[in-house]
Amino acid sequence: MRFDDLQFFERVAVLGSLSAAGREFGLSPSASSTRLSNLEKELGTQLVARTTRRTSLTEAGEVFLKHSRVALQELSLARSEISASEEAPRGTLRISSNVFFGRKHMLPYLAEFRQLHPDLRLEINMTDRLVDLVGEGYDMAIRGAPLPDSSLMARKLGGNPRVLCASPAYLDRKGVPETPEDLRRHDCIGFDPMRVWYFKGPDGEVPFQPDHPVVSGDSGDFAYDAAVYGLGLTVKSMAHVWEDLRDGKLVEVMTRYPVARTGNIYAVYPPAKFVAPKISAFVDFLISKYGRPPYWESDYRDAGAVNLGIPAAKSA
Repeated sequence: MRFDDLQFFERVAVLGSLSAAGREFGLSPSASSTRLSNLEKELGTQLVARTTRRTSLTEAGEVFLKHSRVALQELSLARSEISASEEAPRGTLRISSNVFFGRKHMLPYLAEFRQLHPDLRLEINMTDRLVDLVGEGYDMAIRGAPLPDSSLMARKLGGNPRVLCASPAYLDRKGVPETPEDLRRHDCIGFDPMRVWYFKGPDGEVPFQPDHPVVSGDSGDFAYDAAVYGLGLTVKSMAHVWEDLRDGKLVEVMTRYPVARTGNIYAVYPPAKFVAPKISAFVDFLISKYGRPPYWESDYRDAGAVNLGIPAAKSA
């Protein structure tokens, strides 16, 4: 059964005339009759009752019309999606990302992406604020937090495990905590969106809330910098500190009580019948650079984990 056979039958039903439908398709009266007859033979039933005065659908024809219209709509949508996916990405792609992910895992690759897609302009807003994609006009966002809007479309970029870490200088000064109870004798760095830290203990989840953090702020980069400068302990995403752990700039602690309530990192975008080529191109590109699983989920202690493939920044 061909696509144009369904189209022809639908026009016969709408026009109520076999000859009128034939004229639209450039068919002679005999060719029109043959096309309809072949369709009826394939289905094994009469679809159209034909008289000298009028053409009308049989009961079987009514049933077939209902389903063939659905099939035509689906086929038309499929053609549109395929056509859209083959278009070259162009225009402006507006992206929201938190600061650390944008700096560490997007910016190093953008020169290569621009070479692949020179007609596409990137506009990137780096903020730790959870933006309203539709209301603020973004095409997509990178998110490591739970997705509050279930209507958003999402593609997973990788896992988002977290670790408790501190600088070597801080640990030399204050010692290494072994259990959540030990944290009460340590300097903790507060981060407003994460007021309670949760750890996996032998008997289940163990919560800890830094009652009097030595320093606190509302930025993930602030908590990271404070840890690097030796102010105390903080919980950070592995995607944020993977290189620092590998290079010894930060040290993971309390490994017998790993951080609980980890999640995933997603590329999210507003719902649509098909994803715009500029979004698909960018997300596919990021995944190709990160790997499956992404490099930040590999063991930083592995001797082979020395090169992420990230281009080095050029000095001025």
